[in-house]
Amino acid sequence: MALALKIAVVVVVVLVVAVAALRIRKLRRDEIRELSRPVERRLMSPPPSPYAPSKGFRLLDGPLDSPRRPEPLRPRLETDRDYVFSESQMPGDGDVVPTHLRHSEQWALSKSARRQASFTGLRVAIVAAVIVVVVGGLGLYLQHRHSNPGSSATTTSTKPPATTTTTVATPASFVATSTSGETATYRVPLPNYQVTVNGALGPTWAVYKMGPHSTLEWQNTVQQGAHESLRMIGDSTITIGAPKNASVTIDGKPVVFPSPLPATLVLSFVSS
Repeated sequence: MALALKIAVVVVVVLVVAVAALRIRKLRRDEIRELSRPVERRLMSPPPSPYAPSKGFRLLDGPLDSPRRPEPLRPRLETDRDYVFSESQMPGDGDVVPTHLRHSEQWALSKSARRQASFTGLRVAIVAAVIVVVVGGLGLYLQHRHSNPGSSATTTSTKPPATTTTTVATPASFVATSTSGETATYRVPLPNYQVTVNGALGPTWAVYKMGPHSTLEWQNTVQQGAHESLRMIGDSTITIGAPKNASVTIDGKPVVFPSPLPATLVLSFVSS
């Protein structure tokens, strides 16, 4: 996820830089065009004349003999050199080919035409898109390689060791193995078991404790006809306030109370 976020940030930065470069290029091009724009001479006022205006004129009688300008000398052609007097005349061998004959008219027009700004912007946009695609593809490749680091390594399969399940038979009923005062000890051949206290003949008070520190799990009154069931793990202790009104089962199997019943019965279950 972090790598994908970095790729997205790089793509956004590249796009922002490309857009900023296009904008700066357009502003500079507009400024150059503004400076190179031809000046309308019709809107310009001519500078003042340095000569004073004439205050009058005079008439001259008769023809005015103006001196004739001497006629310039005509250039002399050398007989040992070839001259081209027409553009249609092809040059001879060894002569320099004129510029207008080297290329076609379409080539000259394409060279003299100004390139449109949209074409330049499109070219920059295409270059930016190619860069974004390359960066995105590289990022996806790195992410795929990072998510599958062991694709090129040799795959080894390990089978879990076979486990054997041992079924422990529960007795038809649980009888106390020892009795001391109000406490009756029962041995339960299960690591965890369900203990249910029933209010068979009347309301009774029950306290559930579990673990080596006798942690309190539940205590309250079980009304007549009701029951309270908890799953205990390991050793546990169930205290019955009125054992003559109650009955207890472990995983549905009855627990035989000792005789005679004390006023408060403490059932100690030892898990094995």
